Amino acid sequence: MRNSHRNIRTVDRACAVAVATVVLCGLPVAGIGVSGIVGQIRQNGHYAAEVSSHDVMSSYAAVDRPGRLYLTDGGSTASRRIVAGKVSLPWSVNATFTLDGPDVSTRQINGATGMVGIRLTVKAVDGATQTITDDARDLVPVVAFTIPSRVGSDVVSDDGVTVIPGSSSTLVAAVGEPGEDLTFTTYVDAKHFTMSSLAIAAVRAGSDDDFADNLNDLTDRASNLVDGLTNVGSQSNHQLIEQLKKLRDQEKELAKSTIAERSVTHRQAFDGYIDSYVGSYTTHLSGSIGDSTQLSAILGTAAELNGDTDVAQSVVDLANAVNDVSAAYRHAGAADAVDDVIRVIEQRGTSGLVAELSRRAGEEQQRGAKDYSAGQSQLSSAMIPYSMDFTDAYTARLKELGATAATAAQYEQQAIADVRNGIDANKKLAAAAGKVDDAMSALADASEHTGQASAFHQIVARFADQLGADDASGGTAGDSATTASQDSSTTAHGTVRIVSVQGGHTLSEGTTLPAKAEKARQEAKRRVERAQTKAIRQQSEDGTMESLVDDRNAISMNDVMSYAGGLRSSFGTAADTTSKNMAKVGGVDGTAKNGTKDSARSGDASASAGAGTLPVSAYCITSSRAPIEADSSDLIDETVDLADAAAVLQEAAQHLGNRHTAGGAAGGTGHATQYVLAVPVL
Repeated sequence: MRNSHRNIRTVDRACAVAVATVVLCGLPVAGIGVSGIVGQIRQNGHYAAEVSSHDVMSSYAAVDRPGRLYLTDGGSTASRRIVAGKVSLPWSVNATFTLDGPDVSTRQINGATGMVGIRLTVKAVDGATQTITDDARDLVPVVAFTIPSRVGSDVVSDDGVTVIPGSSSTLVAAVGEPGEDLTFTTYVDAKHFTMSSLAIAAVRAGSDDDFADNLNDLTDRASNLVDGLTNVGSQSNHQLIEQLKKLRDQEKELAKSTIAERSVTHRQAFDGYIDSYVGSYTTHLSGSIGDSTQLSAILGTAAELNGDTDVAQSVVDLANAVNDVSAAYRHAGAADAVDDVIRVIEQRGTSGLVAELSRRAGEEQQRGAKDYSAGQSQLSSAMIPYSMDFTDAYTARLKELGATAATAAQYEQQAIADVRNGIDANKKLAAAAGKVDDAMSALADASEHTGQASAFHQIVARFADQLGADDASGGTAGDSATTASQDSSTTAHGTVRIVSVQGGHTLSEGTTLPAKAEKARQEAKRRVERAQTKAIRQQSEDGTMESLVDDRNAISMNDVMSYAGGLRSSFGTAADTTSKNMAKVGGVDGTAKNGTKDSARSGDASASAGAGTLPVSAYCITSSRAPIEADSSDLIDETVDLADAAAVLQEAAQHLGNRHTAGGAAGGTGHATQYVLAVPVL
């Protein structure tokens, strides 16, 4: 801690300035003497003396952006809060990534597929002096995170790092030495990579028992921070959770069965398209057969894409199958959404949850629609080279079989089967097939977001009464939120209340005429929704409930098989003319030969299908003005993040054993400030 030799004219002036500084920091004025106040002023906003007498917890906004600080004491569930940025933390966290070898950015690694390397470094260093602090020198650092099993279960890390596979995720945890940097690298063979936030603890340790006891006490306090904001243990919440668990399990079962069934149908439609496409190509072959696609034959096939032909119908069937199998993943998204809601209720109750779920429904709906549109274009672009590469391989195989233009039809089925069975050995075709699979995965992921949106919306509609119970018990929703959105420092000498500011605006108390009008409008809207969903809340005779999603209301795929952009420039004028016809294929009416198909699947009118029941404007009001009501979600979200980090650390503690070296710190049994940090890296 550096000394300053400022000339302060009077103690009164020093105290006045100090009191203002303390109030801004959210610290209890009466709890600090004049010397302590002067000491804080001299620190010029760096690590405050008040913090050094408490353990500190913080949920970061980014890897280099600590959030507000939660100050706790051993043996107590009470906490004090300091506004983010007012006090710096003596920790530097760094995360870098590699993909199949080379370094890549966070943006590139998020959702990437391949061999992912995660290099993490936690340093005990003062942000101003870039030197290790005395407190941090006496602490044992612990870092833990999880990788979902769906991303990849083949996880390896450096020697001494604990890797524990689980049913839903793999835990990675490492313990460092007091006063030393903790650096390690973990690798995972990933598919659509993601990972949890880092759960970081810095713990006093004079012996193995001290380390374990201190870590358990610290994480227990982190887990209980949220209890000060909400009532999570009510009987109504317990009943609601049981209902939601039933819905979640039902959506999981529907996801499993529906995806499996429709995947088979999609594969059949895909093979049917190839059969029709190549079959048409075969009928247009002329002259000698070479080693690659014959120009005149492919142009003949292109002409058949517009009209009442087998090729055109196979495209429509494939588009519908793609929509159907993608829509099946809405059940998976719904199951994840319900699981998320259950976790939130268990950790923070239902206070403010209606507004939060409504907002998230709008966000997920927008993301799902945007990503699905991008997936359509991705699939269209992937199908173009796949189809051309398939006909290249097919043509070469016909030549190997000794076929001519006149006899090609006799070898058609054998050649198609041979090419299909040899895709893995054909690098060019295998690469094209991989891009088709990636596009299908992108569509599935987009549909999961749409499923989450539907689930959030349906939960609000079906369980509005239960979700509003916490708010009702403590006054109006606005009053409850306003109270929760205040940073309070409570001591024996009184309470200093700091009203949170979001987006540069002080939040309304929720008592203004616009606030009351908006509240009345939302209540009227919910009454209508409750009446509309009363029927689906009733359990059927077999004990199941109506699904949270509509898995048949698929988004249109007008450009799934638009080949116009895929024709080779060398095709010339004939190709340009044919391209105009081929570009229309997405608009082929699926009812031409199959009247049972949902007409909403074709045409632009269905591009936003499903969105009619999820009006985005009703969920998030974007404005430069302050929000109508106070929002407590920032405080609750931070404490939930810290509870999540605590849970990961508690699981890690069960497997760490004696991997740390105790007794190395001079002050290992002293009173150095301990830390729990939740740090997102993606």
